This record gives sequence, C-alpha cells and structure tokens, in this order.
Amino acid sequence: MLGIVYYLMFLLIGVIYSMLIFREKELYFKIWSGGLIGNLALMCGIIPIGFIFGFSLIAHIILLVLFIAPIIFLYVSGRIEKDFYKQLVQKPEKNPAMTNTIFITLILPITIIMWALLTNHILAPYADGAVASGQSTYGDLAMHMGIITSVADRGVFPPQHNLLDGFRLGYPFLVDTLSSSLYLLKTGLRTAILLPSYTLCLLLTMGFYFLAHKLTGKRNASVLATVFFFIGGGFGFAYFFEGAKADPASFTKIFTEYYQTPTNYNEENIRWANSICDMIIPQRTTMAGWTYFPFALYLLLDALKTKEKRIFIILGIVAGCMPMIHTHSFMGVGIISAVVFIYDLTVSHDKAKDFKLWMIYALIAVALSVPQLFLWTFSQAGMEGFVKFKFNWVNNDDPYLWFWLKNWGIAALFAAPAVMYTSKRNKIILLGGAVIFALAELVLFQPNEYDNNKLFFLSYMLILIVISEYLTMLFEKFKNVKGRYYFAVIIIIAATLSGALTIGREYHSGAIYQTFSKADIEYAEYIEDNTEKDAVFASYYNHLNPTAVLAGRQMFYGGDLWIYSHGYGKIAAERKNVLADLYNAPNTDQLKQTADKYNIDYIVLSGNEQSNMTVNLSAFETLEKVYDKDNIKLYKVN
Repeated sequence: MLGIVYYLMFLLIGVIYSMLIFREKELYFKIWSGGLIGNLALMCGIIPIGFIFGFSLIAHIILLVLFIAPIIFLYVSGRIEKDFYKQLVQKPEKNPAMTNTIFITLILPITIIMWALLTNHILAPYADGAVASGQSTYGDLAMHMGIITSVADRGVFPPQHNLLDGFRLGYPFLVDTLSSSLYLLKTGLRTAILLPSYTLCLLLTMGFYFLAHKLTGKRNASVLATVFFFIGGGFGFAYFFEGAKADPASFTKIFTEYYQTPTNYNEENIRWANSICDMIIPQRTTMAGWTYFPFALYLLLDALKTKEKRIFIILGIVAGCMPMIHTHSFMGVGIISAVVFIYDLTVSHDKAKDFKLWMIYALIAVALSVPQLFLWTFSQAGMEGFVKFKFNWVNNDDPYLWFWLKNWGIAALFAAPAVMYTSKRNKIILLGGAVIFALAELVLFQPNEYDNNKLFFLSYMLILIVISEYLTMLFEKFKNVKGRYYFAVIIIIAATLSGALTIGREYHSGAIYQTFSKADIEYAEYIEDNTEKDAVFASYYNHLNPTAVLAGRQMFYGGDLWIYSHGYGKIAAERKNVLADLYNAPNTDQLKQTADKYNIDYIVLSGNEQSNMTVNLSAFETLEKVYDKDNIKLYKVN
C-alpha cells in the first residue's frame, strides 16, 4: 500500500507542476503532461540520489522531498495564487484538442484493451497456486521482472546485470526501476508492475492523440490516426482468408496457435507487428519510450511555433532523460530535432536569437543524456555484434516494395499522396521520420535484427498521422459523392482487421501459459528470506528462472537469449562451459574449486538442470543442502 500511495503522490505533484508550467493549455493536456512529469521525476530523479544512497528507502524519501519542495516554496512565498487549483475545474475551452466525448469513446476504450491484456498477461493467477502469462509476455516479461526484483532487493545502484555476474546493466532500465520503487515500498510484485503500466498506457494513448492533433489540427484525423496506430496492421489477414477457403482451420488457428496471426506470420513474410500486442504489452521499455516520444515531439512543435525559452528548456529536460527510458525513442527525437533545427535556421528571420534557443535545448539534452550514454549505452553497444550494416531489415523473400506494402498495408498505399498533401512543417517532421526509416533499413542497432522495428515504428507513427489527415480530407472533399461511407468503411476495415484479429488472439492467450509453479514461488520466497542479497547463484540458463526473476538474485549466467541479444555472445559461450564443468565435476572438491574460482555461492539443482545438463550427482552429496522441496534443491558452496 505504501508503494501505491508513493506513486500516486508523484502523479499528483506532476499534475501540479503541469498546471504551473502549462497554464494556457487545456485540462486533458495538463493531466497528460502532469502524469508524464510525475513518472519522469520518479524514474530519472532516483539516478543521482541512487549513486550516493543506493536504491534505498532513504533515497526515495529524499527524492519525494526534493520533488515537493519547489511547490511548497512557491506556495508559501505567494508566487502561486491560492486558487490556482481551479484550473482543474474551469470551464472547458471553446475548441479543445480533446473533448470528454473523445476521451470516453476513443482514449478509454483503447486503453482498456491494453489494461485487459496487461491484467491477464502479467503474473495472472493459474491453477494450483501457479502464475501464468499470455503469448506475448511469455518471453520478455521475465527479464523485466528480474530487473525489478534485483534492483529493489539488492539496492545496488547503478544496477548490475543480474543475469550476468560482474557486468553492469546497460539495457534501458528506468521503466523497470519505476516498478522497483513500488516493490521496495512493499507493494506486491504484480501490482508494482501493473500500476505504472496502466498509467503509462493511458498516457501513451492520450499522447499519440495529442501529437496527431498537433500535426493535423483536426479531431477527426487525430481519432482516425489513433485507431490506425493502436488497432492497425498490414494486409496479413488476406493470407488467412485465402487459406480458409480450402481449410477453415487456416483461419481459426489465429486464435489457437503460437504466433500465427495476421501481424506476425513468418511463413508468408508478415513481420509487421501490432503495436499493442507485440510492442506495448510485452516490451516495457518500448511502452515507456513511446509514452515520451509524442510528448517530446509535441514540445518540439510548440517550441518551433512559439519560440518560448521555457518550452526549449522543458524539451531539453525530457529529451535528455530518455536514453535509459528507451534508447531508440531518444535516437528518434534526436534525429527529428536535428532536421527541424536545420530547417528552422534556414527560414529564421532572427538566426542569432533562434540559434541561442536551440542551443539551450541542445546543451540541456546533452548534459543529461551524455552521462547516461557513456555509463550505460555505449558500453553495451560496444559489445560484439551490436551495431553493424544490414540492408532490407527482415525481408528475406519478397520484392522490396511488395514486402512493405503487405506489411504496412494502408500506410504504404497512401503514404505518397499524404506526404504531398500535408503542410510544409509536417513535411519537415516527416523528413526526420524518413531519416529514421533509412537508418533502420541500413544499420542494425542490436544483435536481434527484428528489434529495429522499434525505430521503424517511430516513422510509422508519423506517416499514419498524415495519412489520416489525407483520408479525412478526401472524405470531406467527396461529401456529395454517393458511396463515400462505404469507401471509408472499407479503408478502416482494411487498416484494422489484422490488428483486431491479433488483439483477439492475444486476449484469448491470456493466462494460459504457466510461467511459475507454486513450488517455484515458495522456493523464491525462501531465497529472499534466507540468502545473502549479494550472493551469486548458478543454475541452468532457462528464461523462466525463479532465482533470477522472482527472487532477483545475482546469476553467474542466466537467460541465454537475453545475454546474446545484449551483445555478450562470447562471454555467454565461456560461461556455459563453466556451468558444464561445475555440474559435471568429477568430485566435490573439483566442484568447490570451480565455484570458488568464479565466486559462486549457491548451486541450484532442479528438474531444469537435470533435464538440460549433464549432472554428476555424487559431487553434490557432501555439499551443504539448504533447501530441498518439490524437486528443487539448493546447495551452499561458499
């Protein structure tokens, strides 16, 4: 309960800051930006304090005091009027971007879809006291949970890579430490994950709509763009309808088989995922990055229009905090900002003044981001196989244009006329999006080539907005043409059918894949209560590892796929060999010598180890056994 109250306090104070900073904005904007400010303060504010006090209770108390103090000072000194809170109950503007109707009929329904998926995908109750996930969270969620529990339980800052002993965590971790804060303050693990996720999903949906309205100035275009982005997909549905003619099971398998959906169908080279099911729900860093990407672009557009110093300052703070929230989104903001900067100076009537404003933004963003990049990002990106040239993304079989047409669907079909139709300012923003697209097509920024879609999606967001602007213009232009409603319905169905089917499948998959048994949970609870927080554990490197995930303990080597995707391929191979020698040691003395050499304190011996590794059980006979229940044994060796 304490963690929930603590988190809600940050959201509330964030809204107060927003009311002070964005006095001229509408109510929904203040709520949206306030939620973003509150989350940003909790995620990023803990960094400098954590270096001194660790990830601890005292660090969180200090952070809360520092976040509240300016508000109290301004209020006591009289610089905040006594009734400033009336902004929240003031009469609505004559023409706000977001109305109550739009919030209730668009923002909330899309957000509720995400809430429903989160609820039945994250530690969902399962039979006999076990917990389960859905299709999309069966893989990635476990890594994020391990970061959450290890940061909170161990209190080490900067965080260590709990799946690879001796290495600092370089993966963007701030959205996970957001949950770590709640978990540290005695909030259950499931709630600690769900509550910030619920909030970020709402802010993401609102943010995309606000960005669309900022670019188009039209509510109908913004509504359409929001539907296209969250519910959309390509033309993959056609393969399933075609197959259903010969065999109905070709269609029904969408809802029953593992990753056989119209947005993820490798057999036909359909690789463009639905934003909710494959990106937002399972990939927490992407969810957080996309939450702040629209905010940064909104501020960028505001700064470009108003040339107000305070907007450039706020933009610099937001952009500068993004690297360890989501590096891909930070890169996207940087690229688009650079393109807009060049354009603005080209057309500026007061280049000296405008240059100074841009430098304020740049200096703040650099001052905040560079330490993060050098401390975390570059050290990981410098690992083997991380950044390299690769053209044509994951397209292995199709002609280039056909691949993108069937994967992007409506977005590819109408992109060219939409770009020609939109405003000059929007064309500049789209140029930045085009640079992002080109980079993603030419350079792999991580060992897993599929993850470049985190960059492609940034371009996709922007193109969908101007396409929606173009389509709504056509609809209005042909208002006297019979059949325009049929045309509109066909376009919307074609743009959303693949995504809707995928969402249906994803919801159906909720809570059907067991992740941890009751025995796993009891074992993890024992570890948390009875082993040293800095102890190093050895076990098989399965991704659903209760030692690493639920107990948050430091692993000598764990989570095979993640270690490779983080660029540690050679080290992974070496540590696999060490584990093989450890478990198949000829005798107890040799086993202890190996454990001592690599600072391994505990060895796990369960069904996973015995099924997947060669184990010499005789070498374990004289070790100190500290846990033995439900075929899970834990031995202390150091």
